[in-house]
Amino acid sequence: MKKIFLAILNIGIGIGLGIFIAKNYMTQLESKTNNVTVSVGDFLNKTQKVSYSSDKLPAIQTSQAAAILKFKSLYSSAEIKSISLVPDNGIYVYNIIGYDNYKDCMIQVDATNNQIIGQSTQVLDYNYDKESSLNLKKTISRKEATSIALREVPGATPLSWELKDDNDQAIWKINLVENSQKRVVKINAVTKHVM
Repeated sequence: MKKIFLAILNIGIGIGLGIFIAKNYMTQLESKTNNVTVSVGDFLNKTQKVSYSSDKLPAIQTSQAAAILKFKSLYSSAEIKSISLVPDNGIYVYNIIGYDNYKDCMIQVDATNNQIIGQSTQVLDYNYDKESSLNLKKTISRKEATSIALREVPGATPLSWELKDDNDQAIWKINLVENSQKRVVKINAVTKHVM
């Protein structure tokens, strides 16, 4: 009788312990933040792997329009070829690439304080067609592109954005993370069509 009682007691303790551990594990999973490692490149084509917690991404205080004004203050006659917003060393950075009749122009703007943190000018080595530049008056905003991307991947966290001309089409490319998985959504920036 004593052996039966001990066996039942051990089974009860085992079940109770199993339930306790399972509840604890599920609570930890729910409160766990998604950490993601992404490769980001700057305008000099240097890439680096950066890890971020999806709930602690750097703040974006500067609008795309303000970053473009910084670019235009340096290169008033330049056409814009691409704009990206990427995390870099604990901050978000706008990389804006353009050209005019004589040079390729590149600028980096800190998205937390709207300060220029890098720029480069090179002799134009390619004769760009004006059609291949971005017409920013016709393209959707980063905010609208993000809304479209989040409809495609509900619950995801956007990490980086790029607006560029691809075969005479303005395309938003948005990198997101969903359940620790990297996802990419491409959107036609004029028609809003998801590609």
